[in-house]
Amino acid sequence: MFMDVVKTLINSNLSLEPPIPSASEWLANMSVMHVWCLSMSSIFVVITFSLAFVQLYFVMKYVSNERIRNDLYSLILMYPITTFCSVMGMFIPRAAVFLYAVALVYFMFTLFVLVTILFNIFGGRQQMSTYLLQRNVKIKLTMFPFCLFKCIPMIESTDANLRRIEWLVFQTPIIRTCLELTSVAVSMEQGGRRESVWFVFSQLCGLVSMLVAFYGCYVMVPLGREKHDPYQFIWLFRICDVAQCLYTIQKFVFEFAAAVGIITADRLMPGTAKALWWTSFMITWQMMLLSALTSYLMRPMKCNFFDLYPSNERPQTRPTILSSTNGTSAGNSMETLQSSRSEGSLPKQSSTPLNIIGHFDSF
Repeated sequence: MFMDVVKTLINSNLSLEPPIPSASEWLANMSVMHVWCLSMSSIFVVITFSLAFVQLYFVMKYVSNERIRNDLYSLILMYPITTFCSVMGMFIPRAAVFLYAVALVYFMFTLFVLVTILFNIFGGRQQMSTYLLQRNVKIKLTMFPFCLFKCIPMIESTDANLRRIEWLVFQTPIIRTCLELTSVAVSMEQGGRRESVWFVFSQLCGLVSMLVAFYGCYVMVPLGREKHDPYQFIWLFRICDVAQCLYTIQKFVFEFAAAVGIITADRLMPGTAKALWWTSFMITWQMMLLSALTSYLMRPMKCNFFDLYPSNERPQTRPTILSSTNGTSAGNSMETLQSSRSEGSLPKQSSTPLNIIGHFDSF
């Protein structure tokens, strides 16, 4: 993340590097190896989009809970958006930094979506708090990077504490968006160059914000695991966690390689642009594989999200209508919706029509 500082420390001579080429210049003069890699990345993107359409179809058809269905839409779109931004950055090198930032902001947004899905499994944040308090489950704060600080006490699973952890996650898409918008404005003011100290400060703040969001997720996800295990939620979180680590750490490794001279400039591209180009190539096939893995691990017959799937569906009965006078909130959990199908019975037929027929017979 701190490539500007690294380049300064090793006295890289940036003035000798060529400027980033335009899209037409790059496509007309790229090497055969780059052409092959760009073609493969385009194929990977097409496969990723195809998997996304299949996933959207199954979610749309077999998930009954509207809130969870909408959240799953956001997670499914994570892979197509990241691969599309990556391959477009390979076609248009000058826009690669901006496209990477767009995908990164969406990645940060998916962290908040994961927390929202977890709440919706229980029926909402308040319902999750009630569930945890009834079972005396406390919030453990000794997660990474505070694993060694065993002196940190556990806290009660109250609604207020869950809300605070939720905001640890929700802050990162807000902060990231503000930082990236400001960086774009500063870059435009400098004629497309990114040589201001602002970019070092922006990367530092973005890194801290991301780590705080990861910590919030690590604290939240283990809570009530026996409840969300049938939904394969832990696998869903692990896959998203791996995807975001690959997306952020991989860029750091390639940029560091460019900063220390392992990846060098050529007649068309400066070293940093080449590092981001290869990062984008790696991301396209990695996101494709993670999308395929998600399709397998979250397949409908093994995941309770897909409660309308034939192998998961309970006996079809008329769902119980919950009255608002009973204090039931509108955000019922998936388990409540499923139990209403299995336990709810058809309303008894009223005898009023038979009585009316009897009256007519008496006449």
